[in-house]
Order: sequence, then C-alpha cells, then structure tokens
Amino acid sequence: MDDLTKQFTAALDELHRERNVEPLVALFSDDAVLAKAGLPHDQHGKDGARQFWQQYRDVFDQIDASFSHVVTSDGIAFLEWTSHGTLADGADFGYDGVSVLQAGGDTIDGFRTYYDTAAFLDKQSTVG
Repeated sequence: MDDLTKQFTAALDELHRERNVEPLVALFSDDAVLAKAGLPHDQHGKDGARQFWQQYRDVFDQIDASFSHVVTSDGIAFLEWTSHGTLADGADFGYDGVSVLQAGGDTIDGFRTYYDTAAFLDKQSTVG
C-alpha cells in the first residue's frame, strides 16, 4: 500500500501542476468507487475516476497540496492534507481534509475524501 499511496500523491501533484488526469485514472480499478463525503455524487470505474478528478481540477485555477500525515496499512491508506491556491474565478482558498484509499491489490478500489466544505461557501456554490 505504501507504493500505491506514493504513486497516488505523485499523480495528484501532476494533476495539480499539469492538469493531466490520466496518471490518476491509471491507478484506479475498473470497478473502483469514488466519493466525496457530504455530497451526493459517486463515480465508478476508470471513467468515473476520470470524471471525478477532472471535475475536481476544474474548480481551481492554481492548487497545491501538502500531506501532513500519511498512514498506510494492509489495503488502506489515510492521507491528511492541506490545499491552497486560487479558484477558477480567481478567489483565494485554503482548506484541510483527509482522503482514504482502499486497495485489494495494485490498484485503488475505493477513494473517499472528507474536507472542510465551509472553505468554499462564500467563494463558489459547488465544489467539483
């Protein structure tokens, strides 16, 4: 799980810098489930991962994330992070969260993320 988690954070960094979603999509299984806590939207499989991460990236003009704690165990990883930058409309933002990766092998089967949605209330009506 350590290697998969490192691949995930590297692919996420590439998405942030280059807007290239494909390295992230490649890490997900064909039946993966992706979800954001508190928002009624789940995606499934590689197409769902592509949509999930593209919608996420489209919310931001510039974004950078740092990971303060990463805990991995057999088949699961918890990543605590802080993100900051500018939204697509140019407004500054900063928020914290935790993401959970689940894997039964060498691909991600489940992804859930929990974050401070209040950081977006006055800045944008929906978060991708």
